[in-house]
Amino acid sequence: MLDELDLKILKHICEGLYSYDDLAKRCGASRNTIYRRISKLENMGIIKKRITAIPDFSKIGFSAVIIGINLNPKDIDRAISFLKTQHQVKFLWRTYGQHDIIAAILCDKDDVGTCIYNIRKALEEQGIHVIRLDISVSVMWEKMHIVP
Repeated sequence: MLDELDLKILKHICEGLYSYDDLAKRCGASRNTIYRRISKLENMGIIKKRITAIPDFSKIGFSAVIIGINLNPKDIDRAISFLKTQHQVKFLWRTYGQHDIIAAILCDKDDVGTCIYNIRKALEEQGIHVIRLDISVSVMWEKMHIVP
């Protein structure tokens, strides 16, 4: 279970790159405590990756495409395993509701149609029958806030 200090640490590291000393000051704890807590959060699998930059993909010629996928229930695990291996898949969720799987992919703005076609084709080549594929293509980056 996470306590208040763990949540403070998560909030600050999601906002940007800070040294252990900076985090200690921001969180009101010692540098050693921060180091131990971050190690604990990594070992628990709560922190997946510590150092990253988040570019504005639209400014470098990419579109984010959200794909809602409906499958035969027996194919869901195989589809997820396969989609995890695809470099253009950036986020992947097993979901309840309208779709069995939601995938967020990045592709060149000029190749959105081809990217979507290739994802569907690749799934079907794996023997995974896609019942329905719903697509939303980003036109403008409005907000991304990953702080818990």
